[in-house]
Amino acid sequence: MLIKVLCNIDALTREDAETLQVVAEFFNATPLVVGAKTRRGTLDEDAVYKRHGIPTITPVSLRRIIAEERLPREYIQRGGRFVAIDGAKLRKVRLERRLSKQDLADCVQVSARAILAYEKDEMDVSTEVAERLERVLETDLIIPIDIFHERGRGEHLRQPSTPADISDLEKRVNEFFERLGMRVLWTDRAPFHVAAKEEGPPLMSGVGSLRSWSLKKRVEILKSVSKITEANAVLIVEEGKAEENVSEVPVIRQLELDEINKPRELKKIITERAEM
Repeated sequence: MLIKVLCNIDALTREDAETLQVVAEFFNATPLVVGAKTRRGTLDEDAVYKRHGIPTITPVSLRRIIAEERLPREYIQRGGRFVAIDGAKLRKVRLERRLSKQDLADCVQVSARAILAYEKDEMDVSTEVAERLERVLETDLIIPIDIFHERGRGEHLRQPSTPADISDLEKRVNEFFERLGMRVLWTDRAPFHVAAKEEGPPLMSGVGSLRSWSLKKRVEILKSVSKITEANAVLIVEEGKAEENVSEVPVIRQLELDEINKPRELKKIITERAEM
């Protein structure tokens, strides 16, 4: 899980959400926002909200999901409260009861076209309609919402381009990863500057000078994220001379970049220096 924690979830901008989704997709993770309220009031503890396409729940909901395996049933978005139903089961039970789509539609006060869309999982189902369907067909149709498997569709995400205002060192690092044939992700909203991967878990890197307070601050966070994601962490620094690791995070000097020509050579250096 890649979790953004906010007191007021209105503070999540569309740009923040897009970045969260892209970083989550890059790390093969599920994005999630945990918050307490909006400007209209506190969040419902038994529902999932959607903020710019990202599932959003309260701390209480998160605890119930993890500790009690109690999944929420409803999600709230513009237009009301909705649930997910088993469309295939809806069709199966309807046919067993020898009800046409129009017959069932008349019973639950929707259109026959809506029933068809429900059966194909093509339309949101309001909580009220879902409960009427269950009463009429005398069967359970509502599916609990498993946020841990609500994966985003990375192929539809707008992939961020390399920032135009990066430093000369960062440009050199970008060219280095691209020369190795690695996919590159730059972000200013994560504890790393850049992530790159060929296949499997990404490599995370802080970029800058070891004299920089901000780079030093990232080291322990990089180590922590590295353990959770099973991804390698590395510092790429501008100094010509430097220790080969800082707090067990491998260090690569910019002068060494031209000598590394394949991803496996990079991985070997990282492994060796992490063990020093």
